[in-house]
Amino acid sequence: MNPHLPGTGDYTVSNAKKLNRRLTSLDAAFLYSESHEVPMHIGGLEVLEGRLDPEKLMAAVDAKLHHVPRYRQVVTPAPFGLGHPTWEDDQKFDIRNHVLVAAMPKPGTEEQFQDTASELFEGVLDRSQPLWSMTIIKGRQDGNTGLLWKVHHAMVDGVSGAELLSVVLDAQQDATVPEKPDFQPDAHPQRNDLMRDAGWDTLQNSFDHAGQFGRKVADLGRGVSTNNLRANALSAAKIMRDFTRPLVRLPFNAMRVSGKRRLSWSHISFAEVRGIRRVHDCTVNDVVLAALAGGVRKYMQAHNINPRRKTFRAACPVSLRSQDQSGALGNLVSMMPVDVAMTDADPVARLLAISERTEMLKSARIPNVLDLFNHLWQASHPLIQSMAAGAAVSKPLTAIADRFRPRPVAHMVCTNVPGPQVPLFAAGHRVLHHYPLLPVGPGMALNMGVFSYNQRIYFGYIADTFAMKDTDFFRDCVDEAFAELREACGVPVSEHIDIRHPKPMSERKGIDEETAAEILERAKEVAPKPRKKKAAPSDTPSVDARA
Repeated sequence: MNPHLPGTGDYTVSNAKKLNRRLTSLDAAFLYSESHEVPMHIGGLEVLEGRLDPEKLMAAVDAKLHHVPRYRQVVTPAPFGLGHPTWEDDQKFDIRNHVLVAAMPKPGTEEQFQDTASELFEGVLDRSQPLWSMTIIKGRQDGNTGLLWKVHHAMVDGVSGAELLSVVLDAQQDATVPEKPDFQPDAHPQRNDLMRDAGWDTLQNSFDHAGQFGRKVADLGRGVSTNNLRANALSAAKIMRDFTRPLVRLPFNAMRVSGKRRLSWSHISFAEVRGIRRVHDCTVNDVVLAALAGGVRKYMQAHNINPRRKTFRAACPVSLRSQDQSGALGNLVSMMPVDVAMTDADPVARLLAISERTEMLKSARIPNVLDLFNHLWQASHPLIQSMAAGAAVSKPLTAIADRFRPRPVAHMVCTNVPGPQVPLFAAGHRVLHHYPLLPVGPGMALNMGVFSYNQRIYFGYIADTFAMKDTDFFRDCVDEAFAELREACGVPVSEHIDIRHPKPMSERKGIDEETAAEILERAKEVAPKPRKKKAAPSDTPSVDARA
């Protein structure tokens, strides 16, 4: 049996590696950096076939929660900040606090569904309860049902979140609801016990990560020849130098955020993506990044930002989860910064450049190099980590930073998580679509989640409305960029996708002239100021040295 296939009875998170009680530094960072303007939950928006009975879904989920015990645990801070928080059983767990129901306004159009889901995804999760929720959205005009997941990033990353779907959802439409076992929560630890455990765990954690840093440094050079090691070191040095190069700030890289969200989504055919991959011997992720970069280029041009000599950087999370860590919740990721030159309009040239870049990043083991800094950071005291993370998103600091218009480290996050390629069911209702959703924050007020499911690749966009008022237009730019790439590669259309061609800003639906003028004015504010060129001899051509 496939251990990741739902409904087989063969896979549970609780049967995987024992769940850690104390949050790691990376897990805790998502708690420390959270505010009402910057909620730190990830999630997904699903469309289920037909009218879903809330009681049936509630019973089906409740009967399986013993497979994911983390979903019945609450975050418990350590006294005096002596350590990171721990996960402790919720003494009053009630499934009705987590499976909720919301009604759309009539007649239930797709635009109203988008507005309702955007509003529901706002706000922080209640920390006095387990940090997750599922909201059933009723009233769609087409007779189907929406289901909005919210799970705190401190609990899961993209991969472990996808594994959760394999537990909660079913592979068969007629799957029977198992008998719910009794839940007897462990007694909540006393304050003195929490204090003692935090002190010892923090001390052990510092030694562990210091040791892991040394071991991983040695692992980077193990099994690599001297010539390859030298080449990888040179590549890593070049990449890290590029990584520190300042980028042009795009409209959605504002430091100030409001907490108001706008969701948008689309999907493409997995068969078409595989066709492009075969033509140019690249990866699925390369194809997705090429479509995204092409969309960014179109978006820049629409905002009167000349793409010539500009670079777009996507921060792509890379899972460091080993096979024996499958099912272990929490965050086990590093980051891969992918730079894409915006000058060339040719979609195939862009794809090949991305493929070459990602291959170089992998060969130089950049995600592993960046993970070394993570281990050094995790060796520091939790009190220092919480103060630093909290200050990074504080209102005064972000307001000051926004005034000086700092260049972003990366323009946006794009995470690509593989999902099951067979249809899944929730309480007997087929999951028609699943759009992934990420958090956004200061400096990165637009992010894109990518999830493959049932022979399609789903794009989920989320933006803070203060920084970006035309999320739908950005989605349309990416859709059109993918269509151009597919056509340039000679890959036939295997599934009709409704591509919404970008229009002039004043003609876009839902954007009046006043709003369009405001968007263009913001684009001018964040666009780089032209530099004065130094005087040069008449026989020497002047060079614009901007990145």
